[in-house]
Amino acid sequence: MRSTIAVVSAVAMLVAQVPPGFAQNAVSIPAQPVVLSPGQSVNVSPAIVDAFNAFPKGGDQLSKRIADIIVKDPKLAVGMVKYLQATPGISREQKVAAEQGLAEALNRLGIKAADMPVKAAVAPAETWDWTWLLAAAAIAGLICWGVCHHRDENQCVSC
Repeated sequence: MRSTIAVVSAVAMLVAQVPPGFAQNAVSIPAQPVVLSPGQSVNVSPAIVDAFNAFPKGGDQLSKRIADIIVKDPKLAVGMVKYLQATPGISREQKVAAEQGLAEALNRLGIKAADMPVKAAVAPAETWDWTWLLAAAAIAGLICWGVCHHRDENQCVSC
């Protein structure tokens, strides 16, 4: 009876050492794009909306217009990105032109992406967790020890 209590206690102590959320931490969740809900208001400059309406097929003219707007007021860049995410009727060509316009505006403003600090957390490389193997070995050792001492105090034949 004492060996059963010892084995159960050892298993309980080993299980208590497993970090919380052990299974949930095994796979990292990929980053997902931010999507605005339909009820969330978007504060967009009318100049940006007019630029997209003036060039429904995108192109260099839209890129130049967006670059000029953002160079004049860099705070409008966030509103443009929100407008691109929230408006379903924007074509792929317009999105490409907006991206190129934003890149041109950043170049004109002298903003280099390599000079900016990284704010996104980088997921650590997946490593194999050997704690389960250590726990299994400890349990096997305790069971063997309990069986040996239960049969004969001086001799361990089964191990």
